[in-house]
Amino acid sequence: MHETDIRKLFMSVLEYPGQDTDAARQVFSTLVKSTLKYRDDMLVSENIVVTVDDVRTCLGWLVPALATGNMPDTENRVGLGLLKLWLEELGNA
Repeated sequence: MHETDIRKLFMSVLEYPGQDTDAARQVFSTLVKSTLKYRDDMLVSENIVVTVDDVRTCLGWLVPALATGNMPDTENRVGLGLLKLWLEELGNA
């Protein structure tokens, strides 16, 4: 998964012109940077390739996790790890 693929994926979420704001771009910038770091760390430390599908799945979990504070009930370790990182990074932003 290349950086351009990740950026395209996140930018595709901004479907409507009203969603394309500086605040949204800042959030997506944080998510892109976190995702790239996670991708690289997983490859080096565990030889696991993080895929676009992994990121898409995690995107689907993000808003519910932010709204409820609950993590999804899944055994998808790659997705959960990425979601935890995103929540941590967004909390620090």
